[in-house]
Amino acid sequence: MIQIYTKNALFLDTLLTALKDFQPIVYQPKSIPAPVLIICDSQKKTDEFLANPVQSSIILLGTHHEEADVELSLPCSLNNLCEQVQKLLRKRENAPDFENKTFLFEGAKRSLTFKETQREIRLTEKETDLIIYLIKSLPNGVSKVDLLTGVWNYRADSETHTVETHIYALRQKIGEKYADHFITNTPDGYLLVQD
Repeated sequence: MIQIYTKNALFLDTLLTALKDFQPIVYQPKSIPAPVLIICDSQKKTDEFLANPVQSSIILLGTHHEEADVELSLPCSLNNLCEQVQKLLRKRENAPDFENKTFLFEGAKRSLTFKETQREIRLTEKETDLIIYLIKSLPNGVSKVDLLTGVWNYRADSETHTVETHIYALRQKIGEKYADHFITNTPDGYLLVQD
C-alpha cells in the first residue's frame, strides 16, 4: 500500500490509476503510515508537511527536501515513478532491525529509538543505508573505503569526507552523551555497539 498527498484532484486521479497495483490511497492526517508516501505540492507546502516526522519512504514530485528518498522532476514518466515505488518497497521489506541495550533501530521505519525515554529519531535515507551496511557487516567493523563504495557507490580512491560528515550528523541527532552507545570508531573504521 502507498499513500498520495496532493491538492490537485486531476493529478491525484491520474496517480491513483497509474499506481493501482500498489493499492494507493489518498493521504489523510490520521491514517496509518504506508510504506511509501508520494508528495506533489508546492515547495512551501512540502516543507511545511515534512516539518513533522514521517515514517514512510518519501517520493517528491517537482520539489526538493532533505528527507526525500526520491525526487522526480515534473513532468515525470509514470513508468519511472512505478519503478521507484517498487524499489523503495523492496528496500523496506529487506531492511533489518538492530537492538542493543540503549537503542532500537528499525530499518523499515527509518527510525532509531532511545529505549530509556522512547525518543524516536527520524533518519535520512543515507543514515539508514549506513546503519544497514554496518548491521550486515557485524560482528566486524567497516572501513571508510568500504562505506564509500558500498553505501555511496564512490570509487575507493575518492577524496571526500562524506562518511565522516554523515557519522557526525548521526551522532549529533543521537546526542554526544549517548553516541558512543550506538556507533563506535575502530582503528580502521566504524562498528555498531553490541551488548
